[in-house]
Amino acid sequence: MKKLLAVIMAIGLMVAVVSTTGCKKDKTIRIGAIVPLSGVLAPIGKDIQCAIEIAKMHVNAEGGIKGKKVEVYYEDSMGMPDKGKDAYEKLVKENKVSVIVGPCASEVALAVAPLAQEYKVPFVSPTASTPKLTQEGNDYTFRVYPSDTIEAKKLADVMFNKMLIRSVVVIAVKNQYGYGVSNEILRIARNTADMDVKDVIRYSPDAIYDDFVTIAKKVKELNPEALVMCSYPDDAKMLLKALQEENVNIFKFASSSIGRSAFLKQLGDTAVGLVYAKAQFDPKSTREDIKRFVKDFVDRCGHEPDVYAANAYDALRIAAKANEKSPRSDDVLRRLQQTKGYKGIAGDVTFDRFGDVVKFPKIFVVRQDKDGNIFSTIITDEDINKVKDAILNRK
Repeated sequence: MKKLLAVIMAIGLMVAVVSTTGCKKDKTIRIGAIVPLSGVLAPIGKDIQCAIEIAKMHVNAEGGIKGKKVEVYYEDSMGMPDKGKDAYEKLVKENKVSVIVGPCASEVALAVAPLAQEYKVPFVSPTASTPKLTQEGNDYTFRVYPSDTIEAKKLADVMFNKMLIRSVVVIAVKNQYGYGVSNEILRIARNTADMDVKDVIRYSPDAIYDDFVTIAKKVKELNPEALVMCSYPDDAKMLLKALQEENVNIFKFASSSIGRSAFLKQLGDTAVGLVYAKAQFDPKSTREDIKRFVKDFVDRCGHEPDVYAANAYDALRIAAKANEKSPRSDDVLRRLQQTKGYKGIAGDVTFDRFGDVVKFPKIFVVRQDKDGNIFSTIITDEDINKVKDAILNRK
């Protein structure tokens, strides 16, 4: 009898433990995050992590998702595809997440896309912009940052249609990000009357300063009206320095990755006059939700957030909201697909049938004030006309 009672008590204890564990899990929304916390993209990745943490804090302070608290599990992709795939599998198999924010780098997102379809756990990338994700993605791939196709079209319109630039050199890093922007600009350029694409220079992601000196010398020899850099920030910094040292005086345009205000200040006068496209986010907005995000970001991270951080904030909130019905993959997927007109701090979010968001960037120009401070503003008609007049006079 005592043995029977002991067995019954043991079974009861096991049931209690299982029930308690189940209740604990039921009260938590488990979300993964694949972020480059080391490597060349670490500065962007750390800001993205900071923004995700603030979004989690805000969601939980508002009562969570149907009373369930959000927990975020991070994995470092290092900006490398294989690391990203390992991170995805760990988050799905070990952490049992229902949805993932990230990957951030385009190449990593492309590498992870087949896994998302295999395991049926969707991801929402805050920054991946390669056009290939539209074609090679699947039902489980989403992004809140616009495709490079949109960015390139906006930049090309200013260069070729408004400024009347007709000779150009394109310089791009040899990876999906570099190809994404540069190929679209080249496509538009080659379909523009009287266009002279003098060269397309593609460099290794491991390029050092001497490589950029060689590139600068070649650009000087070719003497185009303008060049377009499709580069990561550190690469752009070396290239601009090399161009300045080689006295290459031409109009310079760049992809959006260089547009972080903290980075532009690092560039100093090498960046003055640089024109670039950037997805919209106004940290000076008077909207209460944006003001709250900016304040908390500055308090936590020590500087003002940029558009990548803002998109990461939106991505986490959208991913969390997708768990409203249940964390089951089919329910989460359906909720993501039904995202229409979500009012994010980086713009309204509606996912199309490819999981893409449609947002239009603005064009900025880098300036320097009388005290030597470096900053950027939205380009004006006066800025555009000055370039156009210089191009016409050159001809």
